[in-house]
Amino acid sequence: MHRLDDVQARELTLAAVGAINRRDHLWSSDAVRCLASDERTRVVAIDTCAAILLRGVPRGSLNPAARIPVDVPATRGDQASARAVGVASEVLSGLACGHDRRVAAVLETLTEDQQFDALLVLVRAAAAWVDAYVGVDGDTVDAYYAISKAEMT
Repeated sequence: MHRLDDVQARELTLAAVGAINRRDHLWSSDAVRCLASDERTRVVAIDTCAAILLRGVPRGSLNPAARIPVDVPATRGDQASARAVGVASEVLSGLACGHDRRVAAVLETLTEDQQFDALLVLVRAAAAWVDAYVGVDGDTVDAYYAISKAEMT
């Protein structure tokens, strides 16, 4: 499998967000699976989603006790979905508070499937944010169409 560089991982993340907004959930899930398979691309994807979800919140500006809620439709079974939403919330909260170690500690305890679920929640939350506050964002749609036409790596 071809390894993605940071720019490609960011574009694939934006494409996954755009795919959700274009109702292509299967393609988005495949893209997220690709992103979650490598630590570096997973970190880029999390950072890209956080940039969307934390827009206007300077990193490190929140009290460490602050918690950023994440609300998305269920991704799988209730327990797995609830855990993924909790992990996504903890990751966003850690980033907003400027605690990278907190984020790393959460992610390193997860299985590969749990990391995929949490990343999928972040992508879906980012898509919901874009849909609610911006409408379909040109960058995410352009990335989706450009990448979905090419063979996914």
